[in-house]
Amino acid sequence: MRLWLAGLLWLASCGIAQAADAILVVKGNIGAFNDAARREYRFSEQDLLKLPQRTIQTKTTWTPKSAFSGPAIKDILRAAGACGSEIDVVTYDDYKVTLPISDLARYDPIMARFLNGKPLERRDFGPLWVMYPVSDFSELQKVKSDAKLAWQVRYIVVR
Repeated sequence: MRLWLAGLLWLASCGIAQAADAILVVKGNIGAFNDAARREYRFSEQDLLKLPQRTIQTKTTWTPKSAFSGPAIKDILRAAGACGSEIDVVTYDDYKVTLPISDLARYDPIMARFLNGKPLERRDFGPLWVMYPVSDFSELQKVKSDAKLAWQVRYIVVR
């Protein structure tokens, strides 16, 4: 009885920790869930750091040339078992941008967690910022493309 209760408490604490520690939520057309009740994959910061990390050296409308680091968005979606043709990236202030999955193959954008080696905070574009290699592609150096660089990302919906 004690062992059963201990196991139940451990499982409950894992679920609570995941919900409380989620830095990014992926939902929609996904096949892997770590929160089955909500049908979501909830990434803690540690989960994101376990994925291969990439650095993009680029400038943006808001920053000089800087080093943005984090996992590739395609790796995040792969971990969640995503299947779709586009994703909606939604921020804490409910800004939403739709990105075609084809962008992931062409530009390999990342979900930046670090700017010049320092963690992004909510007051300065964080905790997560969608980052494309803007400086490497002339078509990304247009005002229209700035809309893809969503910051203060809260969740992704796969469609």
